[in-house]
Amino acid sequence: MQDDILEAPVTGPSFWTAADFDGKEWMFHLEPGDLDEIGSALAGIKRRGLRLGGFGSEDFPLPGLQPKLAKLREDVVSGEGFVLIRGLNADDYGVEDLELIYWGLGTYLGTGLGQNAHGDLLTHVTFHNIDPNNPNIRGYQDRRHQEPHNDMADMVGLLCVRKAKEGGASSIVNMAAVYNEFLRRRPDLLPIMYRGFHLDYRGEGADPYSTTPYTIPVFANKDGRLTCFYGKRGIEATFRKRGVDPTPEERAALDLMDELIMVPEFRLDMDLQPGDIQLVNNYSVLHARTAYEDYDEPERWRLLLRLWLNLPEARPPESIARFTRRGFADVAQGS
Repeated sequence: MQDDILEAPVTGPSFWTAADFDGKEWMFHLEPGDLDEIGSALAGIKRRGLRLGGFGSEDFPLPGLQPKLAKLREDVVSGEGFVLIRGLNADDYGVEDLELIYWGLGTYLGTGLGQNAHGDLLTHVTFHNIDPNNPNIRGYQDRRHQEPHNDMADMVGLLCVRKAKEGGASSIVNMAAVYNEFLRRRPDLLPIMYRGFHLDYRGEGADPYSTTPYTIPVFANKDGRLTCFYGKRGIEATFRKRGVDPTPEERAALDLMDELIMVPEFRLDMDLQPGDIQLVNNYSVLHARTAYEDYDEPERWRLLLRLWLNLPEARPPESIARFTRRGFADVAQGS
């Protein structure tokens, strides 16, 4: 059943515009004591021979940092929907150690999800040398511009290991601001967005042409709280794979959405530095990336580590949760 439409503009901490952050500190800076705890926890993991995905927070003790991470998680879920953690020196660690650190921090934030048919809990966002014309190429596998979109989890995290030679800037889009403008301009199209669209599994399903058998709302309302899920590439690919065209009303709704998510006032740009960790609420902000150019040497290629995390307090509407909270590993297994 379709959710009741929110007929009043969204207010509160989840609504913001870029101007709200002029002169405002929105980064969390790790302190020397935090870094010492991370280093000690990493050393303990390595002594015991534990591997990524094979340990929890009890194996990665962070007594001083733990309450800070809990506050950051609360801010992401119930506040502005994002945080940037700065202060980890990526040059002090190899990639495998950064993976262990990132997973260890993630155990304090939520439960990791499989991000592909192989069930990988942590993926490398880098150039994978896949034919760009492959209809099932995933956004994290190539260098092209990534339009604002959501992923399949409650929280999405990116740890920057290496920057690109040029480009690759990150940005986030506030969906409350987008919704309020959509409501102001075309409230008649909101029923289409609350009904939603079928989405493409991008080759991670039972076969390369798999799409969702149900529609996923772009906008949903649970107890007066707006939840959003949007990805233009997934929607357009599904129309092609299903061999159908959008109705004129659907096209008008999608075109307006594509216009609004590119409004500069609704976007916050971030220049991720090596060691930075970006955490976003997958239901209140979209994330995007500009196209980038790599160095010639593969060992210098742009590299980010990505985590998908589910959080018990997130509680998205079932109409969206049945898609986003499964992870691609479950999709591939047909569960």
